Amino acid sequence: MTQRERMQAVLRGQRPDAMAWCGDMTYWHASHEQIGDIPERWRGKAGRHRMHQELGLSEYVPGCTGGDVIEGTDVRHESLRTGALWVNRWHTPVGTIQETLEYCPGSFSWGYTEHAVKGPADLRVVRYIYEHRRFVPAPDRYTNEDREYAAYGLGPTHVGAQPTPISELNKHWIGVMELTYMLMDQPEEMRLTLDAIGKLHDDIYRNLADAPPSCVMINENLSATTMGGYFDDFIAPYVRRWTGWLRAGGHISMLHNDGTLRGTLEKLGAAGVDCIDSVVPKPVGDVEIADLRRLAGNDVILIGGLPGAIFAPPFTARDIERQVREIIRCHKETNRFIFGVADQVPPNGDLALVRLVGELIEKYGRM
Repeated sequence: MTQRERMQAVLRGQRPDAMAWCGDMTYWHASHEQIGDIPERWRGKAGRHRMHQELGLSEYVPGCTGGDVIEGTDVRHESLRTGALWVNRWHTPVGTIQETLEYCPGSFSWGYTEHAVKGPADLRVVRYIYEHRRFVPAPDRYTNEDREYAAYGLGPTHVGAQPTPISELNKHWIGVMELTYMLMDQPEEMRLTLDAIGKLHDDIYRNLADAPPSCVMINENLSATTMGGYFDDFIAPYVRRWTGWLRAGGHISMLHNDGTLRGTLEKLGAAGVDCIDSVVPKPVGDVEIADLRRLAGNDVILIGGLPGAIFAPPFTARDIERQVREIIRCHKETNRFIFGVADQVPPNGDLALVRLVGELIEKYGRM
């Protein structure tokens, strides 16, 4: 069976010939394209596909979206990059907000040095932006992505979609510290803002539910450490609603829980999620491999088990083998587990360790 066929079998409740193995290599790939040391055959998007194939793992995060979010006619988004700084401004009739990100060359990533929301007046601008945004479906994108990823992509088409409003606000506008303070100090302004975000995101999930069947990822980037306390009141109601719509439309729902697990893992299945993605256990996360199923419940599918950090120093091939064999011991017979990198192989990751995972699964993980 191909990796795609193995993943599809698990998602359909069937038994594959061996445990499935997938991983997101985009971070490693993008950073080494910047460094300039990537082999010619691996360059570009087609090369990234080829790299996954040669390493023996499937691409489960193609980054396909179900459409485009268009700004309102009275909203002007201005994006300026100067050296290591990236400034974004949103100009609206009710005010202007600005965020600043700085490039971190050591990690090949951007980090916020200034969030757009700094007070209640900025929340009113964010509300205006969401009240005037619209979602334009792009159904042809599904078919094209599905064809492109072929035997090395998760099918039916894997679509990445918006998170719940509180996670959207946390990730893209305000940051967890100010989010916490403003929920306490400005509850009404925050409620109005979360409702405005939620209305747009509801429209997006209604559109996705009406589209051809697919695997729809709720890109929550959930971590129990920061968001576990908000789950019942702010996250669960949206997740239950969205997964209900998706299930009625014949879709498989997934949710990205790539942070700490204790406090969220045990609640996601009850909220209707079919598959919890990017599960990070010990030695990096906060839950033992043997305890993942007990917390998640018997029905939900788990993807992950291999923290991204385990592919880089100080971890070695011995650590990889120990992790893989423990996952096989605890989860092979359930047939509800897909090996995955949680969340991405880092720039200093050793590709020999990535290849080793597939070899170990073939040796010890056959059904």
